[in-house]
Amino acid sequence: MNKNFKKEKLYEFLNYDKKLNLELLKDSEDLTGELRLKFLHYSAIQFNHLNWEIRDQYLELLDKFIDKKIDSFNFRIAFCERYESIEKVADLLKSNLVLLSPDKNSLNFGDLLSKIDDCCKAYSDDPEPFRNKFEIGDVEFRISIEKIYLKIQNFLKEE
Repeated sequence: MNKNFKKEKLYEFLNYDKKLNLELLKDSEDLTGELRLKFLHYSAIQFNHLNWEIRDQYLELLDKFIDKKIDSFNFRIAFCERYESIEKVADLLKSNLVLLSPDKNSLNFGDLLSKIDDCCKAYSDDPEPFRNKFEIGDVEFRISIEKIYLKIQNFLKEE
């Protein structure tokens, strides 16, 4: 991820204004330009925080995958179900104008989960000649998830 983008996200997080977020949420359909961008950053902060709150579930799923208790296909399904359910919860909270106070650790954790989500979207269990250029197979998927898992473990040790 681009360093400037990370700095921008950190800046948004450090300057998170719950009152402003509520105002933006109320007017979200009519926002344009900088206000729309700020609203999207605030939405990402809320989404990342929700994911942070259920980090134990993600870690349990990752542990099962790393220990080869579940295969790539089933890991992908379980991860996507969890990730998409959090998106629905975030939307439900937004529609009811409920805002959470985000945890600073949620930002980095959310970035790492986003990378797992990208891998899941690129995964294909089709044999190589039948895959699209952007798709990855089982071996590449496993290697990518293991690398992200190590980053998550290192991040959690620093926490």
